[in-house]
Amino acid sequence: MENFSEIKKFVRDLNLNLITINHKIQINSKKRHNDKISWFMPSRNLISYIIKVGGVLSGSRALRCYKINGNYILDRRTKDWDFIVDQDMAFKICEKFNIDMIPTFDKVISVKNQRAWRHPAYSDSYRVGPVDVQILVKDELPEYKVSGNIRFASIPYIINEKCKLIEEISQSIESSNHSSTSEEKKELCKHLNDMTRVIIKFNS
Repeated sequence: MENFSEIKKFVRDLNLNLITINHKIQINSKKRHNDKISWFMPSRNLISYIIKVGGVLSGSRALRCYKINGNYILDRRTKDWDFIVDQDMAFKICEKFNIDMIPTFDKVISVKNQRAWRHPAYSDSYRVGPVDVQILVKDELPEYKVSGNIRFASIPYIINEKCKLIEEISQSIESSNHSSTSEEKKELCKHLNDMTRVIIKFNS
């Protein structure tokens, strides 16, 4: 993919820039909730517990909380929660939430939720959208920054992982001889768009 080659070049420059120049980096942890009321959110208890035991929030949801020199680096709303935990944390999470899976290294524990409906008194019903929680078990946690009681994966870690995902999905699509699912193509497009927006915002 020609546009991905361009993205990788700019990602290298971005990583170097973050290391060599003293940028003002801030985290607004409230942005993790998409600026919506959060206490009716599906998986709220699970997410709160992962944060409590020290899981590191990663992916687009973490990236959208970052500000560099006063500007948010990603402004897309997100559905999924991506956490990185070590094996001890993973065992605690599985035990507490009755997840029947042995958390070996590099395993992804995916907790999917259906839409939740609420019927507040004296008003029309409203819907809280679906939330998927992805828990990636690693032998060690990535570099992270702390805001409040929440650990956020570092910007270089998040964007480098996105680049790896783009390559993996692209290879999967190519090896499937054009029989890839629309979900794969949608996921690829999402990550490419994220990286494009990050590069534009960072360089502007």
